[in-house]
Amino acid sequence: MGDLLTPELQEQAPVEPEYKPRRMVLNMGPQHPSTHGVLRLVVELDGENVMKATPHIGYLHTGLEKTMENMTYYKALTITDREDYLSNLMNNLAYSMAVEKLIDCEIPPRAQRLRLILNELERIASHLLWLGTHALDIGAMTLFFYTWRERDQILDMKEMMSGVRMMTSWICPGGLRGDMPEGWFHKVNRFVADFPRRLDEYNRLISKNPIFIERLSGVGVISAEDAVASAALLYAAPAWRGICEKPIPTPVTKSSSSMSRPAQRATFTTDFSAAWKS
Repeated sequence: MGDLLTPELQEQAPVEPEYKPRRMVLNMGPQHPSTHGVLRLVVELDGENVMKATPHIGYLHTGLEKTMENMTYYKALTITDREDYLSNLMNNLAYSMAVEKLIDCEIPPRAQRLRLILNELERIASHLLWLGTHALDIGAMTLFFYTWRERDQILDMKEMMSGVRMMTSWICPGGLRGDMPEGWFHKVNRFVADFPRRLDEYNRLISKNPIFIERLSGVGVISAEDAVASAALLYAAPAWRGICEKPIPTPVTKSSSSMSRPAQRATFTTDFSAAWKS
């Protein structure tokens, strides 16, 4: 083959093809922390670096609203438990209050207070699950067992009240399905008295943990200016409470990051304990 080339061509060095870096576009998901297939990310990669990520929110479950349209107000209540089974009583309450407003129904004062207590307990249980799994995702397994221990106590209260641990449908249009059984308030009192000590345990586990600090400090920082500019709708309540001075009487920081937000959520849970004791 070389004999067929002219001397000029034989002397030329082979030309290397010019390399042009190309970015790859991939689908990441659909996925969700609870594996419902809600979130899909379209990511643009340059090697191992993510250069751009476009979220597509999708839909939570399928057809819940349409299913409820074909039910009576009372039968549709059970669907609200499944919208967010980690905070089913909160969904019960939001739906029941809407129905009560439509039919102009007044709730007895005792039922109103019990609803408030149940929702505060549900909020603590939801925060505990978040904190435990959040730590688990960055390599801190022990905290998950601790938070699960306290969350299980709240599920015990729900089981004692309704017979089931999660899908209670206990808050309903008109009030509650029933009053609290004997011994239920004693269980709540014991939990509230012990819970601040448990929060101290969590704090000792993570606040000075070098891995926890390294992976969260300076990550996901939201300045007060950015939060205001975003019209507040992009950030969840804990992020806002971390940067707003008024009207929320909780510890304030100049910005909210992945490290400061756990402290904010811990503050909310102690608020209920203080209010219960008072």
